Parts: sequence; C-alpha cells; structure tokens
Amino acid sequence: MNILSKFSMWMLSDQEKYDLVAIKKANFLLATLQTTFILSFIYMLFSQFVMLYPTGVKVCIYFLAVHVILIGLFKFKVTPFIIGNAYSFLTLSGFIVVAFTSGGVSSPIIAWLLCTIVSAYWYANKLSGIIWSIFTISAVVLLFVIEYFGVELHNEIADDLYYVFSGTMYLGILGYYLIVIITYEKWQKEAKEKLKKQNDELATTYEELTQQTDEILAQREMLHEHSQKLEKVNNQLNSSINYASKIQKSLMEPEVIIKRAFSDAFIIWEPRDVVGGDFYWFSEISNTKKIIAVIDCTGHGVPAAFMTIMANDLLHQLVNISNIHEPKTILEELDKEIRAQTSKGQTSVEDGMDMSIISIDYKTLELTFAGAKQTLYGFLDNEFKVFKGGKFPIGGHVFKKKVYDQEVISFKEDDVIYTQSDGYQDQFGGRDFRKFLKKRYRELLQKQKHVEMLKQKAILEDELHSWKGKHKQTDDILIVGIKL
Repeated sequence: MNILSKFSMWMLSDQEKYDLVAIKKANFLLATLQTTFILSFIYMLFSQFVMLYPTGVKVCIYFLAVHVILIGLFKFKVTPFIIGNAYSFLTLSGFIVVAFTSGGVSSPIIAWLLCTIVSAYWYANKLSGIIWSIFTISAVVLLFVIEYFGVELHNEIADDLYYVFSGTMYLGILGYYLIVIITYEKWQKEAKEKLKKQNDELATTYEELTQQTDEILAQREMLHEHSQKLEKVNNQLNSSINYASKIQKSLMEPEVIIKRAFSDAFIIWEPRDVVGGDFYWFSEISNTKKIIAVIDCTGHGVPAAFMTIMANDLLHQLVNISNIHEPKTILEELDKEIRAQTSKGQTSVEDGMDMSIISIDYKTLELTFAGAKQTLYGFLDNEFKVFKGGKFPIGGHVFKKKVYDQEVISFKEDDVIYTQSDGYQDQFGGRDFRKFLKKRYRELLQKQKHVEMLKQKAILEDELHSWKGKHKQTDDILIVGIKL
C-alpha cells in the first residue's frame, strides 16, 4: 500500500474502509489535490527565486492553505459537493488575482481557469460544473472589458522572463490534466472491472438459483404427486373405515329397540376412533326372557373392531343357535372359542375381551349376572348395590384355567341396573389431568336415583365432556343403563 493509499484509508471512516467505491473516490480526490499542492509549492519557489513575482508567491501560499483546508473538510466527512464547490471558488479567486497582475486576458494563467470548471464537475456534480463555467467565463469577460476600455493592468513579471512564466504555466496545466486524466481513467477502469466481476458473480448466482429453482419445482411436483396419491389412499382408507363403522353399528341393536324391550333404557357409546372395541349385544329369547351383554375388546380402532365382529358372531352362535342362556356358561364357551381362534394365528395371542352378561327373566323377576373383569351396578329395592365380576378376561393365553361365577339377583319393577366398559372411569382430564376413576363414577351413579333415564344419560355425557375438556379421549366408552 503506497503513501497515497495509506493517507486515503486514514481519511475514511471505519465503515467506508470496506467500501471500494469510497476508497477509489478518496484516492482520486487526493491524487488531484496532491498534484495541485505540489505544483503550488513549485510555483511558489519559482515565483520567489526565478520570476521575482511577489503576488505569485502570495497566491501559491494561499493555494497551499486551501489544500490543507480541503483535506481537513474531507477528513471531517464534509460531502464532496461542498468540497468541490469550495475548491472551485477558492482557486478561481486566486487565479483572477494572478491574471490581474500578470497580463490580464493574455496571461497564461487563463488556461488554469479550466481547473475551476473541471473540479466542480468531478467533485460536486454536473450542475455545479455548469454554474462555475458561467462564473469563469464571466471573469474572463470582465478582464476583457477592463482592457477594452483602456484600463491598464500592472504586469509584475519582467518582459525577459514572461516567456519563462508562460512556459511553466502551460507545462503545469498539461502535467495537471495528464495526472488527473490518468488517475480518472484508472479509477474508471477498476470500476468497470469490479462491475464486470460483480455481473459475472450475479450471473453465476442467477444460474445456480435457476438450477435450484428447477430442482425445487421438480421436487414440488413430485411431492404434489405423492400428496395426491396419499390423499387418494387416505380417502380410500377413510371410506373403508367409515363403512366399517356402519357395519359395526349394524351389529348392535338401535337404542330405541333396547328402550322398547324394557321399561326404559339409555346407551352411551363413544368409540375413541371411528370404529372401536366396545360394543353391546342383545337377544330377546322370549317375551319374558332377554339377554344383554357389554363387551370391551382389547385395543382400539380397526384391530379391536375385528374382535367385536368375532365376538358378535360367537355370541349369536352360542345364544341363538346353540340355545345356551346361562351367563356363566356363555362366558366359558366364549372363552374357549376365542382362545381357539387366536391359537390359529388369526389374532394376537393376547387378544381378548372383558365382558358382562345379564340374563333377565320377567317370569321369576330374577336376573343372572356373570362378569369377566366387569362390574354391575344398580338400584335394587331402592338400594344402590355393586356386583363384581370375575378376575379373568375372555380369551388370551396368560391364564390356562379360568373359573367364571354368576349371581342370581331378584328385582322389582322400575329397578335400574348399569353395566359398562372401563373407558369412562379411565378417561384422563380434570384440573390435574388424572383419571376419572371408578370411585367417582360410582358416586355419580348413586346420585341418579329417581332421575329419568334420558336425564341420566345427559348428566353422564355432560360430566364426561366436562372432565375430558380439550384432552384426547383415552379409550372407547360404553355405558348401558336399563330400567327393569
């Protein structure tokens, strides 16, 4: 880095030191100021010792001071517009003084007046160049008018030295413009090279971006095709699942049929998914004998729904075809069939179900209950009672020897019984996000004494949805309430 470049960097701010345009502009300005400063110093010595021209010495000292002031203005971040106009004013005034004392219009200093115009154009702007052109021409015209009207201007330079003075003035102006033009052309060339380099970089970047855009568009089109395929498959799956839901609902008697078969009834059936593993089964053996079952198959969704279809078919075969009406025996036979099916590899070895079966005989006013991990609740003879089922599930291969018991219970007209899966009591929610629990469910049922069945259903549903809130449903939910 040369002295000029170091000086330029010193004059720039920290931010401008990383701006190539600012650096080049500073170098150009300082190069021209450096040239005129050196010329002013040489002319000062020349005027003092050769030309014996005291006014020339004073003007050169004035020019040296002007350069120091302009460099100071640049250092303190004064805009090039102000510096250019100040330079033109200060130099024009000095040149006019020399012209008045060295021959007027015929003085060789007139050639330096172009420096005023060029400086305004380069350092300020085009408009400033035009304005200072007018001022400069006006100054020359003033000199011409003065001489035209016979006003004699004193020439301080001796006649025998005037040619030397003229030669040095013309050589100086030629040297000045030569240096300035070379510097300006170098600056322009570097600017063009930089611009070309930037354009090349932009072209390369544009090509890369175009290629990336094409790749993104291709990937987007591919993703769109995959999305359409997935959407089609999803629609097909949803259609199949919705159809499976219709099939599952068709396996269960409508609530209105259950209500007609007894004094009154309600059913709350809310699968966690579109289809579920909870279902109820009903068979009217005769006008006086009815069997109802609540079944909770292992799992949720489609796999559990397949188990409900299997259980429905087996119950129909055992009760309606084989005429097995004793709840205990139904559980035992159903367990054998489920285990036989799972041992063939048709389902998981742990697939099974919890179940309660109730046989209701209106001749004897007795109901027989058998449960596999399910509980029967009821208001019997105005007293809330709890009947627990056995500890073994239906199916599965964990327990090889299973025993199912049953209980015969007397009832009166308008007594109420409830049987359910564990989905309601296992639902997470509440302020502390915990299970509803069997105790809270039992206490809720105890409050329903003498409440109409339709109202009971609404209370149970409202309590469930309030407890669940915005949380996801934990399990399939099924509650069957019957007024005997």
